[in-house]
Amino acid sequence: MAPYQPLPPQRWGVLPTNRFWYHASLTPISLVFWAGAAVLFTCFDLFALVWWQQSLGWMVFWWVWGGLVERYTRKYLVRRRMRALAGPRTDLSEGLGNAALEAPAGDPMPVVERPGLPPPAPVPPRTPESKWALVQEVESWDLAYERLFGRGAGVAQFAFNLAFGLAIFHPSWFVKLLGLLALLTAARGVGAWERRSLGRERAALPPSSLSE
Repeated sequence: MAPYQPLPPQRWGVLPTNRFWYHASLTPISLVFWAGAAVLFTCFDLFALVWWQQSLGWMVFWWVWGGLVERYTRKYLVRRRMRALAGPRTDLSEGLGNAALEAPAGDPMPVVERPGLPPPAPVPPRTPESKWALVQEVESWDLAYERLFGRGAGVAQFAFNLAFGLAIFHPSWFVKLLGLLALLTAARGVGAWERRSLGRERAALPPSSLSE
């Protein structure tokens, strides 16, 4: 099984995180976000905002609405998990309790195995994807920014997102195309760095772990 990686905390308790939305973008959670986005696009036409105002409005909307949706979704999922953990006792827990009561005091408690579940199959180690593939993990973006810009990673990522947003909302299709090419080039570079890092990690593993 893959190691558990908790989600990073929201900056200032409200800003959205890339890792959360990477997993939530294909779930019903995204419908709540896009419902608010539909209202925002209607306001663009209603107030006749120019392209740079629309770009800045979209970024503010993403920080505020996306962060609020993520915040309350996290709280809901935490409450749901706590209710599941505090739910009624299952047959397995009752079997363990009965075995503990029936076992003599001096003997070790017998192990009650859960029937009907086969042992988990071993998960093969990750292998580098095709060289034409782009970024495979959302964490690679943050790691690449930290590696290139150090403490200024947040400022660099904000500047890139701002420039890309201005390019996408610009009325010229040539500028839009340049913005998309810049995004694809950056994704291509981060994906290549990701595959090199994964290849070095795989080369550092002992041969026994690679053959399993």
